[in-house]
Amino acid sequence: MAKGGGSMRFIGLILLSLAAATPVAASVYKDFVGVWDARDATYRTEREALDARAKSAATRAVEALVMSAPEAPEDLVVALADAWSLSELVGRGQTLWALREHMAARPSAALSEAWMQGKVDELRRRQAEANMIERQIDILKGRDTVSVQHWIAALEQLSMMRGNISGAAAELALIDQNLRSYYRAQSQEPSGLAVTLWAGALDALRSATRRSQDDFQDWSATCARTGSCVRQ
Repeated sequence: MAKGGGSMRFIGLILLSLAAATPVAASVYKDFVGVWDARDATYRTEREALDARAKSAATRAVEALVMSAPEAPEDLVVALADAWSLSELVGRGQTLWALREHMAARPSAALSEAWMQGKVDELRRRQAEANMIERQIDILKGRDTVSVQHWIAALEQLSMMRGNISGAAAELALIDQNLRSYYRAQSQEPSGLAVTLWAGALDALRSATRRSQDDFQDWSATCARTGSCVRQ
């Protein structure tokens, strides 16, 4: 009987420890949801102003190019930069939303590492697609074959695509930090190797996307200024 009573007490201690851990885990999750909610609200607030600015810049660029105004190349670069900024914010918001959906199931640290891997691979595919589009779209090789409006729209779409990729990468870098803190609070320390991998991969991806965009904007300005749109 004494032996059986000891076993029961041991099982009872296990159940008590599990019951105590559950409120802690719930509290940690609730705290991080509050952080993500606040970040999402900030992105939504900023988006309205960026959207208005991007539309205004696109209108100015079209008007300047139609009139062959001296400031047309500069207006075009501003329009492309504003399209990038808007889409970068959208990319952040979309990625944050994807995280919140993922975390709603209370995944383990291992599952979240797999989720990060999938998101990074997705960005690499989208980056390759953007580079392919820039090489293949005939509309970018000669302005004389399309209207000014269609030409600028094509340039803006590529800028927005790359801006979205950059924003998603930036948000994933922040998410990586959040997840490390989240799982440490739950005593599920993520792999140090994975932490290094994500930081390096995301930084390289953002840098490459930014360089591509800078080169693209320089070429667009030259094309608008001289009418020579042949790639070097």
